[in-house]
Amino acid sequence: MVDSIVGTVCATIVPVSTLVTGEAVALDVRAASLGARAVSCAIDFVVYGIAYSAIMFSAAWVIDWSTIVDSLLGRTLTLLLTVLTLVLIPCTVEALTRGRSLGRLICGLRIVREDGGAITFRHAFIRALLWQFEVFATGGGLAALVGLLSPQSKRIGDYLAGTLAVNERAGMPRFARIAVPQHLVPWISRADVSPIPAGLHYRMVQFLVTAEQRTPASRLDRAIELAEEVNPFIAPAPPPGTHPEEFLAAIIGRTRHEYTLRMQRSARSTEAFRARVGALPFGQRL
Repeated sequence: MVDSIVGTVCATIVPVSTLVTGEAVALDVRAASLGARAVSCAIDFVVYGIAYSAIMFSAAWVIDWSTIVDSLLGRTLTLLLTVLTLVLIPCTVEALTRGRSLGRLICGLRIVREDGGAITFRHAFIRALLWQFEVFATGGGLAALVGLLSPQSKRIGDYLAGTLAVNERAGMPRFARIAVPQHLVPWISRADVSPIPAGLHYRMVQFLVTAEQRTPASRLDRAIELAEEVNPFIAPAPPPGTHPEEFLAAIIGRTRHEYTLRMQRSARSTEAFRARVGALPFGQRL
């Protein structure tokens, strides 16, 4: 393993669309930008606003046609239709489509849990309840303010539900060569590396790929920030005096090496299975 890690590791920024499994699979993700979320929210706002107006006009026509004049019954019906249109319908759509809506489908966005898994009805219901207050009641102003202050463009509903909007569309992967520092090979070969969250792994690779484009001060600050974030997943700690950027490169090299080994084992198992299935009795083959 030591010799394998010493070599240069080819690291890839995986497109965010590889997260489309609907399950809690540890894949690289990229949080959606505030602009993309604003556009998708505006589309949903218009769609649900039109649906709400159409349902209310239809209900008013039915009440007028049936000569129902009870004001209490009319207010109750209005409240029920409001909840149906602005809470239950968006919640059901988001739950059944696993985090999508018409606006997100157009913008290539998707709502997932913070661990990368598909949301459930509970997540969708919490988000739909807060959506009325954040977006519909304030015209999107509160959601935009919270998203502007959030590093991942989250709104209040995302924080309470434990969800995150990710971008499913990305260009072709960009390849870069990340060299594992020679003096860290003995340590990283024996270290225990726990599964790293998908978003953190993506940000580490993205930083290492674009580190040369940063100013020295910004590069060091970002490396220290990521190193402190990933440190709880590594035991034991790196040798004293290790540069944070070299620390990140060693971890990425280790994870890529383990991923390569898993793929090789999977390929060998698949080939062995096909050989057994395709074999005929008495040593004959197809």
